[in-house]
Amino acid sequence: MNCCDYDCNQGRDCPARVAKAKPVMMAADPLPPSVWRYQLRKLAYWVLLGVLGVLWMGWLCLAFYALERA
Repeated sequence: MNCCDYDCNQGRDCPARVAKAKPVMMAADPLPPSVWRYQLRKLAYWVLLGVLGVLWMGWLCLAFYALERA
């Protein structure tokens, strides 16, 4: 049974008014640095550069092919 279901006479000290809407979530502790995470980050960087390089070379070859045909 809620205190505010009937005539509430508690005023500003009513628990329904004082209570927070939802609890505050604290941030989790950061993970400690590790060697495999660092190596994985380096690998992801080089894979991204490789993919961008392949795309760039593809467009470059396509442009040369189009200029040769014109």
